[in-house]
Formats: sequence, structure tokens, C-alpha cells
Amino acid sequence: MTSPAAAPDPAALLAALGAVWSPDFDAYASGQLDASQVRCVLCGHAPCDCPPFGTSEYFALTDRLHGRTRGGGA
Repeated sequence: MTSPAAAPDPAALLAALGAVWSPDFDAYASGQLDASQVRCVLCGHAPCDCPPFGTSEYFALTDRLHGRTRGGGA
């Protein structure tokens, strides 16, 4: 069994995987904001008005967020 002191930090693990959080997440998690007031990480709006998931416009937002470019040979 792993001792609590040796347990990995969940936030650090998610950051290492490239997770990006809304700047409003802490306020939402603490009950200070309603979900409709949380800015989307991709479009930056509350409520979210991202293009539909799976469209090229949606993936362009995702790529911009992660600093990726597509098309120059994988």
C-alpha cells in the first residue's frame, strides 16, 4: 500500500498529460459560480459557444490551445 505522503499529486499528473483548466474552475468548484458562468477553456466564453465537437473549427480551437499545428506532415 502506498503511504499518503508518497501519493502523486493529481493536479500535477493532469498537467503532465496536458490538461488545461478554465480560469473559473476553482470558483465553480467552491460554489461561488454557477456552471453557466464558467468560461470555456477553448472559446473563452460563458456559457460555451464552441463549434460542434468533431468539426474542423472545434479541432482548430483545440490545436491552438495546445500550441499544435496540423498538416505539415505528421
